[in-house]
Amino acid sequence: MKKIYLAALFVFISLASFAQEALITGYVDSPCPSAEGRAIEIYVNGTIDFTGWNLARQSNGGGNDNSGYSTSIDISDLGTITDDFAYITNEPTIFETEFGTQTNIIENASISSNGDDAFQLVDNNSNVIDRFGEENVDGSNTAWEHTDSFYLRNDGETANAGNFDVSNWTFGALNALEDEGTCNGGTQLNQLVAFGSFTPQQALEEINFDEAYVSVNEDAASITLTVKISNVPASDATVDVSILTAESTAVANQHYSYTEETLTFTATGSTSQTITITIPDNTDAEPDTLLALELTNAMNAELGEDTVSVIYILDDEIHAPLAQENLGITFGASYAIEGNNPGSEIVAHDATTERLFVMNSGNASVEILDFSNPLNITSISTIDLSTYGESGTSVAYHNNVVAATAVPSDETLNGTVVFMDTDGVILSTLEVGALPDMVIFSPDGTKLLVANEGEPNDDYSVDPEGTISVIDLTGGVANLTQANLTSLNFNAFDTQETQLKADDIRIFGPNSTVSQDLEPEYITIASDSQTAWVTLQENNAIAVIDLVNLEITDIWSLGYKDHSLTENALDTSNKQDFIFMSNWPIYGMYMPDAIASYTVNGTSYYVTANEGDAREYDTYEEEVDLEDLVLDSSVFANQSFLEIEENLGKLTFTNTLGDIDNDGEYEELYAFGGRSFSIYDAATGTQVYDSGSDFERIIKEDPVYNSIFNATDDENELKNRSDNKGPEPEAVIVEEIDGAFYAFIALERVGGFMVYDITNPNAPVFDGYYNNRSVTPGEDEIENLGDLAPESLVYVAPEDNTEGKGLIVIANEVSATISVYTLENNVLSTDNFKMNKNNFVIYPNPATSGRVFFNAPTDYKLFDIQGRKLQEELQATHINVSTLNSGTYLVQNANGQIQKLVIN
Repeated sequence: MKKIYLAALFVFISLASFAQEALITGYVDSPCPSAEGRAIEIYVNGTIDFTGWNLARQSNGGGNDNSGYSTSIDISDLGTITDDFAYITNEPTIFETEFGTQTNIIENASISSNGDDAFQLVDNNSNVIDRFGEENVDGSNTAWEHTDSFYLRNDGETANAGNFDVSNWTFGALNALEDEGTCNGGTQLNQLVAFGSFTPQQALEEINFDEAYVSVNEDAASITLTVKISNVPASDATVDVSILTAESTAVANQHYSYTEETLTFTATGSTSQTITITIPDNTDAEPDTLLALELTNAMNAELGEDTVSVIYILDDEIHAPLAQENLGITFGASYAIEGNNPGSEIVAHDATTERLFVMNSGNASVEILDFSNPLNITSISTIDLSTYGESGTSVAYHNNVVAATAVPSDETLNGTVVFMDTDGVILSTLEVGALPDMVIFSPDGTKLLVANEGEPNDDYSVDPEGTISVIDLTGGVANLTQANLTSLNFNAFDTQETQLKADDIRIFGPNSTVSQDLEPEYITIASDSQTAWVTLQENNAIAVIDLVNLEITDIWSLGYKDHSLTENALDTSNKQDFIFMSNWPIYGMYMPDAIASYTVNGTSYYVTANEGDAREYDTYEEEVDLEDLVLDSSVFANQSFLEIEENLGKLTFTNTLGDIDNDGEYEELYAFGGRSFSIYDAATGTQVYDSGSDFERIIKEDPVYNSIFNATDDENELKNRSDNKGPEPEAVIVEEIDGAFYAFIALERVGGFMVYDITNPNAPVFDGYYNNRSVTPGEDEIENLGDLAPESLVYVAPEDNTEGKGLIVIANEVSATISVYTLENNVLSTDNFKMNKNNFVIYPNPATSGRVFFNAPTDYKLFDIQGRKLQEELQATHINVSTLNSGTYLVQNANGQIQKLVIN
């Protein structure tokens, strides 16, 4: 059963409902001749303007109008009354004689009742506000008959909106007023009838926490909470402060010290009280924890809306890994793709022509860029592919051939791979599967693989099969026919659905076969070109392809990430104004987008960027908030607390997993993405490493980018993606640099990329985080934000570019930019240089004076023997070597030719 933390709010609403109300509080049946002096009493609690109000009388249980009321008395003349009584009488003079009342009296002869009539107050919107007597019942011989008598409302009662309850009234004895009153020489009626004595229910003062949530650093020693009462109470009011043990993750005497107490608000004291919780600064490296306190057992007061206050205790021992910065990465330049509806999705590089090829995600085109000066990119041409499809998704380069994918407007139809040369001249095209999402050449250049995702249409009435196209390139690209293409499908697995699900492969599309449900996303190929691994993102799985026999051999589940473990803490709410890295009883589905592979010490591994991706279509959507699920109370005793937006209330989950016993209640919760990168043994699919909470902790502690922690890719708002996949790792590449293997992982939302040395796959080392994005709070103008939403990245070795340094080149989708980073500690070495005996001449060499000359003007770069750049100049005729020490140097001209220069 859910614990309802909002119950106090409903109490508050019910109290507020009678804060401004009018109600019938009494009637007297006058004993005077002709019953003159009969009157009905109304009390106003608050302020009421009676304009348009009526007092209706139902005579003997019926009447002659359509509503059954014989009389409707306009009481507008009462005007506006505040906290006072009003009277309607048939004879004001006699009434005043009997009761001495001088104010708020109006006269109306229709007030007369024979002791068996009902009355009700009706406001100016025809709403029944209050009623005396039963509907359509003659009051004779009933408990509410009042012939020659009176009735008075009991103290503390409120307007009944037409729901009469006789127990709320006190009645005089029938005929008790016969022969009474000054007109008959009897007792004056004010001695018999206590008009004006009704005491309304007094709304109790409300007690609340001053703040619903607050954060405190572990080293703060203590934190003080304030509890307030709305006003000084009429008499002492008390409230208990209790700990919600089941909801709290903080442990008593380890994370806090506090003894539950009772607070007293006195009639002469303050309207606020404070409680102090001690926060020990322990030495335990732990995730952040929370302590929930609740106000209970209010006496002489009501509990208000904020009866729960949560203290979020921020640990100060767990930190992000220290950046080694072995590669010395610095930002170099950013180039903006031009044209109509520009985009920058996938980038490929050709060292021979010094060009970049960029898939323009804004339209079906490939941008060819001049990369001869990597820090000053320029455009060469745009290759329009709209003949082959409405949009493009991927591009790859190998050995003077560029391959790009085109997708038709109906994405359930087959797409096209377009082959072209480096000038964009179309060489051939082939039809591939539905929604080709990624292309890759095998390292040996003999094959091109295409991941055909095969997503369904919007109403899920058509769901194409996911496939892998394998294209044989050995006969030359220009000679390709459909006969050179082998389509690998998952038909052999259709009969294994039950086993696949048991193995935690997500097969869940409505009415889909296994072949239709599996959606290939990204491919990596082993260095020997014999095996490929494919991410099946929505299925949280990897497919293994034997490229020798051209068959899909295995489908492996990636498993789930346990966020209740210390190393897997995460920030889950976009509602807090602080970063809260905590454990929760939930799992993460890794669901990687990109994948890369490498081999070290004879063992192959694949590396995944664990993005997460929900299926969301017009007629099918798996993504839900916690309030959309019913949790099994035997597992989750605190669903209402988890649903608080500062906790898990805004985090999105899948509705396809977690109801283990299929009873409609969820025993487990699964969120999207891993917020990490992982390394797996490629032979078995066994995970050997996951970066856990590193990415979020690294950005949290970054002196610059912590201000946009978990921001989205087009707006600088702190944590607005914490409730949905966090930094969202998108792309990954692995490169061997100076004998070590490095993984570069791009983060789609907050931007930039992480770098890890993964030479030891069991114990990667964080090298650095790099980004080129504005951190101005609130900024949402894309053109001012920098490089946004990296979608792909490539590494360019020092020998393959004129900078003579390693380069990271990133295609940023939202900003439609290409960003370039230089590796200052990864420069040209003598092994990279090919000494040329050609038309590039330096003389005298060895140098015999302060200058050496070229045989023709040229751009040059001068490096020391370790490959560090020392000088560069455009169109120079000579080099000034007067400041150089004796030794051997390397000179590179504009054509990339290298000569050794010796200075004696």
